[in-house]
Amino acid sequence: MEKLRRIIIGSNASIFQKIDPDSNIKVFTPTNELEINEAITFARENNLPITTKGGGSGLSGACTGASRKKVVISAMRLKKVLELNFKDGYAVVEPGITPDELNEIIQQQKANWKFFIAPSSRDIATLGGILSTDGGGNDAWLAGTMVDNVLAVELIDYNNNKIIVEQLEDQKDKLKVKITSENKELEKKLQEANFSLMDIAGSQGVLGFISKIKVEIKTLPDTGELSYAFVHCDNLNAFGKVIYDLIENDIPLTYGESIVQAEHPDIATKTNPPMFIFEYPRKYNDKMIEIIKNIPSTTFSKVDLEEFEKIKDIRINMAKRNPPEGYQIALFEGYGIYGENLLRFEEMIKEINETLGKYRFLPFIKFGHAPSLWHVGNEKIKGLIMHSREIRPTNFTRDLVFNGIVDLVETCERLGITPKPEHKWPFSKTTVKHKRLTELTKLLGTNFNPFLLDCTLEELSEMVF
Repeated sequence: MEKLRRIIIGSNASIFQKIDPDSNIKVFTPTNELEINEAITFARENNLPITTKGGGSGLSGACTGASRKKVVISAMRLKKVLELNFKDGYAVVEPGITPDELNEIIQQQKANWKFFIAPSSRDIATLGGILSTDGGGNDAWLAGTMVDNVLAVELIDYNNNKIIVEQLEDQKDKLKVKITSENKELEKKLQEANFSLMDIAGSQGVLGFISKIKVEIKTLPDTGELSYAFVHCDNLNAFGKVIYDLIENDIPLTYGESIVQAEHPDIATKTNPPMFIFEYPRKYNDKMIEIIKNIPSTTFSKVDLEEFEKIKDIRINMAKRNPPEGYQIALFEGYGIYGENLLRFEEMIKEINETLGKYRFLPFIKFGHAPSLWHVGNEKIKGLIMHSREIRPTNFTRDLVFNGIVDLVETCERLGITPKPEHKWPFSKTTVKHKRLTELTKLLGTNFNPFLLDCTLEELSEMVF
């Protein structure tokens, strides 16, 4: 039973699945702060690193800790809503609750209130994990990413110091916060280092165990009556231009999804990609039509709610469709394409597909949130987050997969595409984020998921299943 537990706790949704369960020396599933501290103390007294685990729904493998000997602390039983405050618009929650679980509890009390972060894995991903990756989703265009919706975080470091990082009440700047800890020396050092919520967001669990999160909750926006539309493009540059112009005009889409490429015949015949699926306030209808009309090779079709829901359902379930022959694989988590690159979208896709072809992966489907928003460092980026699936080669090998990923990361860097997730471990060692996290771990203890900051390409390749 213990061996099975170690296997299950080490699992994740990525291709990095070849993990030795015996490397998980001990697995903890705490239910309260005392048990969290007991788990951290065990790791420290045995000089073992700690890997934190949320829902395991990410496609990067960051929650695995590789095959290094370690302690795993799972948030799977930390699901309490500790406070709901509708007057001031916040909820205090434990890190293991999912967005769907939180919204169900919120809407039992106030049907028109919501927590506005909804990644595709909203039924599995935990709030602690979403903050650790600074996840977003379809709501990101209007609501921002996870960090934009966090008011405070309680973090426990490798030395059992509890640190509370709170957004200042009079401003929304995530870089200006109040830091509190019983360890006053550490508190002072973190303040001098300008430790912030932006540091915790996207840190991949290397700073400590997130034990509580205070998040914003809001009423559903009064958008008035809604319109639904499909936009089809004859070429990918026109497709990119649509996203570019919607961003330039700041159109408040309440739902924006795209199908960039679809080689499955059922999907292709029903959607005719490249296409967009849009929902937006009806008062913006004339503006939407004007934007699309001025983009050559692009058509705008207003549709009713029934047709919208039908195509929306196809888009949401695309990743579950295998090709008529063979199997699909998520070789790479995704691509953030933005700025002037949107106007060269055809070139971007051509280079991505050529890179895939070098390793005999056939492009199968490409889809995404558009427009969307994410952070690069402290800067907000607006563009398209595109996910892709490929048909697995018949001569599938670990080296084939790994070399393809390496080449895709290098392609992204050359083209100015943000690879998602941004860290990509060994490739990030020259980035500002990597340097920043390395400095902070020296203050907080260097043994939370150290694998992410110092692993080698060889070690990563060994994880490919």
